[in-house]
Amino acid sequence: MKSLFKKQQTPFVYHRYYHSAQTKWAQKMDVLVNGLSKRKLLCLLVLFSILTGSYLVYNIYVAFSKSDFPTAQKTAVISKIKITNFKK
Repeated sequence: MKSLFKKQQTPFVYHRYYHSAQTKWAQKMDVLVNGLSKRKLLCLLVLFSILTGSYLVYNIYVAFSKSDFPTAQKTAVISKIKITNFKK
């Protein structure tokens, strides 16, 4: 049981592509938010949280409401499968 909690001897090294993508993402985000104040960043975070939360609630409501089923059929793509008989 002690071997499960043993400290790792060598540190974990990420793949170079992952590390490169992570660095580029961090640099791009730094440029985008460089001129914004903490208040604006907080407002954007709250707005993002409200929008994503309301979208989640809407999706849950649509999934469980029985009256919305015909609307889901309108948006569904119905494919027609042509059956071919290969044996003659």
